[in-house]
Amino acid sequence: MYRLAIFALFLGSGLCGLIYQVVWTRLLTLSFGVTLLAVSTVLTAFFGGLALGSFLGGRWIDRRGNGFKWYGVAELLIGVYALVFPLLLEINNSVYVAVGGMFSAGFYSLSLFKFALALLLLIIPTTLMGATLPMLSRAVASSSARFARDVGSLYAVNTAGAVAGAVLTAFVFIPSLGISAILYSTGALNIIIGGSALLLSSLYDGGRAPGAPPESPGDPSPQASENRGPLPPYFSKILIWGFAFSGFSGLVYEVIWTRVIGFMLTGTVYAFAAVLAVFLAGIAFGSFVFSTFIDRIRSRAAIVMILASVEMLIGLSSIWLITLYDRLPALGFYKTLESTPVWGEFVYLNFLTSFVTLIAPTFLFGATFPLVCKVYNWRETGVGTKIGEIYSVNTVGGILGSFAGGFLLVPFVGMQNSIILTGFINIAVGAAFILFNPFGHKKTGYAFLSAGVIAAVALTLNLPEDMPRTLHKGFLKKGEEIVFYREGAAATVMIAEKKGEGLAGSNKRLWVNGNRATAAFYEGLQINRFQGVLPMVLHPDPRDVLVICFGSGTTFGTLSQFPVRRVDNVEIASTVIEGAPYFKFENMDVLNNPVSRIIIDDGRSYLTTAGKKYDVITEEPMHPSLAGVVNLYTREYYELAKAHLKEGGIMSQWIPLYNLSISDVRVMVRTFSSVFPHTSVWIANTDIFMIGSPERLEVDFGRVVEKLKMPNVHALLKDIDLEDPYEFLNTFLMNEEMTGAYAEGGSVMGDDLPSVEFTGPRSLHVNTISPNIGEFLRFREPVTRYLFVPGGFNRKEVYSKLERKYASGKYNLVGRAYFADSNIEEALRYFKAATAIDPEDRNSIHYLKNLRRYQATAPVQLDPAPAVHP
Repeated sequence: MYRLAIFALFLGSGLCGLIYQVVWTRLLTLSFGVTLLAVSTVLTAFFGGLALGSFLGGRWIDRRGNGFKWYGVAELLIGVYALVFPLLLEINNSVYVAVGGMFSAGFYSLSLFKFALALLLLIIPTTLMGATLPMLSRAVASSSARFARDVGSLYAVNTAGAVAGAVLTAFVFIPSLGISAILYSTGALNIIIGGSALLLSSLYDGGRAPGAPPESPGDPSPQASENRGPLPPYFSKILIWGFAFSGFSGLVYEVIWTRVIGFMLTGTVYAFAAVLAVFLAGIAFGSFVFSTFIDRIRSRAAIVMILASVEMLIGLSSIWLITLYDRLPALGFYKTLESTPVWGEFVYLNFLTSFVTLIAPTFLFGATFPLVCKVYNWRETGVGTKIGEIYSVNTVGGILGSFAGGFLLVPFVGMQNSIILTGFINIAVGAAFILFNPFGHKKTGYAFLSAGVIAAVALTLNLPEDMPRTLHKGFLKKGEEIVFYREGAAATVMIAEKKGEGLAGSNKRLWVNGNRATAAFYEGLQINRFQGVLPMVLHPDPRDVLVICFGSGTTFGTLSQFPVRRVDNVEIASTVIEGAPYFKFENMDVLNNPVSRIIIDDGRSYLTTAGKKYDVITEEPMHPSLAGVVNLYTREYYELAKAHLKEGGIMSQWIPLYNLSISDVRVMVRTFSSVFPHTSVWIANTDIFMIGSPERLEVDFGRVVEKLKMPNVHALLKDIDLEDPYEFLNTFLMNEEMTGAYAEGGSVMGDDLPSVEFTGPRSLHVNTISPNIGEFLRFREPVTRYLFVPGGFNRKEVYSKLERKYASGKYNLVGRAYFADSNIEEALRYFKAATAIDPEDRNSIHYLKNLRRYQATAPVQLDPAPAVHP
């Protein structure tokens, strides 16, 4: 019962540790940004503290004894630190903003400063966390007869707690409680765990469980001399270095597997939670299973051989996974995953995909810990020190693996070759254990080694040509070809083109990390170019402009066509910029425009330290349901952006209507308008654009006409049927009063509770365009209510044309809703009704011209306020 309590407390420690990792990383990257370098900086500081803690903690506990008592003290201190963490984070962020803004540091200099701040903030609690395993090992590992079982079981239950933390944090805690409540609750739980440990530690003496035998110099049972002597120093070094390389390989795999599985699982927070949970579950299960029987093997030669075989099998299974990933899209359950609208089934298939692909190698990784512990610590003296050394070198290897995987191997070697190279590292580690095994029989070892090498060569020779590229080919439509593909540290980017289609004889689409980003045909260009023109015609004289996110560069290029002083673009992934020349026509070769400037950084991170202010800020990030993207949609972010607007400045925000429920869109509109009270909403294609202006919107018709007549702007808009000022102004949906009425009841989304990141994925395979359009039709109003028509224009004629456009637009929007539902017949009926009211309705004419399946029907009479198909 006593031992059960110890294991239960350490299970709670694992739960808390993973929650802290997720929460602290989230909080720090809100300021530092979500670039891979920023995230790696935080995780390196986190795991560096764990390594330091395990190394120092083992030595501390061997000198002082009573490991359970000191474990309790460590848990108490971790809990107290968690409770004061928000205050320390506020100080940390203030220093970061002050120093970053004061010295105008470059990207990499600023990254080093981020690392220093993260290390200072995290070193104390993570060092304490790292110390807990050697401390409890000293308390629980009572004899060499069950050493691997005790230590391996501790490691397994702690990792199992981390599995629970990964799942509960993503699926329950953050969506329901928010970051602050989680942090305080977890801190309180740590204090309870620490207090319970201190109370229980008073029930026994010397840091060992009641009835445990005292430390003995060795195995009391009569064994061969090989089992009684110390481990040869040279093999101790090989063992430690081998385990460090094993940790290195584990984090390299995790980086690459997470990226590859993210292609298949859409990259939501739930996908990453599933990958992490399965990864940790496999490790916990492997550690538990092997720890149950390793102690019964009395020959160190056999255990070393098992360890070597496990390492080689890790390499072989990881290389074989390349073939499995390549073939996975052909499996039935994967096809269901791509289309199921049932949320429970989608979540289940996320876990199933992760389990099928990861369980074998992660199970083997879990087996290495009890095996290495048993070989390295055959005698039970110095338990804390030895466990601390083992755990710390493995963790340091993991830190290096995480960095190398993301920043060196993927960009310069590629994902598939990185897996192969890392697999051979595992095989080499296994080979070293075999070749230098001081206890084994050489012939047996050579046989195992030869078999492993032959298997590795056979697997490698039969691998697909390029698995990640093959997975991306699954996104292509008939007739499309890949014209650009690049794997980078922050993103894998693919551009596909279908010749002879769309504008300028081309039809291009862009994917970032397996997610559709933008397209260069009519609908995509209409969205991107409209986003670039709208704020520029509403602002009287925009000179300095900021664009958050690059995509195809179309919005960026459109903005650069106006008479501006500078257009800055902040993009997180350099591989996206590398693909820009393939959209040279669409983005007007913006990279070679003297007024344009590219900044590789996270948009939020840039604004945190940038001192510059802008007349216009536009933003068109990835879909908000993707992990991490919601940081660019919260109240705190909008407040940050607003602080970087000049007097009279305008903020323009894109919001998709696809794959977001009515309540999600309402939350996002409510959040934006809570920071920008003077918010108007506009629509292009089936996406909306929110304009935050410094005062109540008044549209100057003369300014709109003047700017749309600019030759370069006129040419860009003509391709998308918006060069006519009347067509352009008919994209207006509603001004601030109706925006407020629409958003009433929606919550304000903040950094503490980024709700749409968790609710958005529920609509990934659901058509939400139609109901969202239907909801906006209830609040739509004519732009003429807010129009200023200067002298020189026939006011009556202007109003008459816009009123006709407004009446026609209602039918056009319903047609778009039916089109989104794939109800072509009804869509065409409404587009025809729109053109009956306004024969010059260019958008409706476009759809009528291009929907080939439509068969001519007699004119129809429609209700003037048609209901949108739900």
